[in-house]
Amino acid sequence: MAYHKDKLQTTRSRQLLFHREWAERQWRRAFCEDWDYEYLLQVIRAKLVTMERYNMHLSYVLHGPYYGHQIQRAIQMIDIVLAHGSDWNDYGKRDENDFPIPESFQHYVNMRNRDRIPRPSDGGILFWSDAQCLRFDKAWMLLWKILSEKAMTWGD
Repeated sequence: MAYHKDKLQTTRSRQLLFHREWAERQWRRAFCEDWDYEYLLQVIRAKLVTMERYNMHLSYVLHGPYYGHQIQRAIQMIDIVLAHGSDWNDYGKRDENDFPIPESFQHYVNMRNRDRIPRPSDGGILFWSDAQCLRFDKAWMLLWKILSEKAMTWGD
């Protein structure tokens, strides 16, 4: 009986050690010299990825995977914001000058509620279509809504 308990404790301690080493690598990649909102979001993303991985696989908390999925949604919003609403490749068609055609945007964006979404300062980001711009705005708003309402409930 004691052997089984010792084996479980060593397995758990080994998993936590691997998790700590993985988290340190994530943090080292996140930091850089130029501090802009994009770089700050990369640091927040590195922290959230670490928290999501811990909650999904190692957490003792009863609702750990539930919190992990909430954190995953915040990470998805950060990814959309960092991609400025989309990527150049998210447009299906291009004109003769190799510029994307706005109507060929491949993500569905509900344009009917555009008046309810506040417009943050875009910082000179080039948007190729209204759908891309609205997708960025929605992701920005949802990210801060998730963080303001849920971040304090997530265990670290």
